[in-house]
Amino acid sequence: MRADPAAMLRALPLFLLLAACEGGTVPLDEAPPVDRAVVAPAADAGLPPGPDHGLDSFDPTCRDDAWDPGACDDGQGERRELAGQAHLAVDVPITYADDPPASGDHRGEWARWGAYSALPPQRWLHNLEHGGVAFLYHPCADAADVEALRAVIRARVAVDPAFRYILTPYADLPAAVAVVAWEWRYLAPCVQADVMDAFIDQHYRQAPEDIAADGGYAVGFLGPL
Repeated sequence: MRADPAAMLRALPLFLLLAACEGGTVPLDEAPPVDRAVVAPAADAGLPPGPDHGLDSFDPTCRDDAWDPGACDDGQGERRELAGQAHLAVDVPITYADDPPASGDHRGEWARWGAYSALPPQRWLHNLEHGGVAFLYHPCADAADVEALRAVIRARVAVDPAFRYILTPYADLPAAVAVVAWEWRYLAPCVQADVMDAFIDQHYRQAPEDIAADGGYAVGFLGPL
């Protein structure tokens, strides 16, 4: 059977995308289709509540009713040294010295851009490597702060519909909210939109790779804002 030239051309963008990421070796680690329902793992499975991310699962619920982020201020941005960027298989544990990490080894398949009920750093770090930013919030953060974080994202999307972002709770966040880019992070006890915007302007798409395509991983995906 002769090859179909048109079909080969249609497949070329995907080939180029895979080749651009880790030299063409992007493990497909059994990601579900994007419309798959998210089911919390059973309590007797030994996994925390929330989406099942295998070894990367974490508890995205508030565990401290007395948690207090402190007085509102402008927060702090800082550069973090490169902590790795290898793509590791799903059966290999990955831990990080920083909470939250701004670089480090991660899974081979990156996440679909948008908001999540819970997405682990082992996934969204790959999105940062592609030039995106992660908006994080403490599970106990005030609902008004979370909504203000969403407002920052919506304002960005209104100007740039292709804005690359991940929004997720982060269990061990040492602040109410954070914005993380590759090798940079900003943490604050509240949302100061102008300060966040300045951080994003400086660090968005400043990463080893500049890839806008959605990833195939969508466990816990809620959709775009």
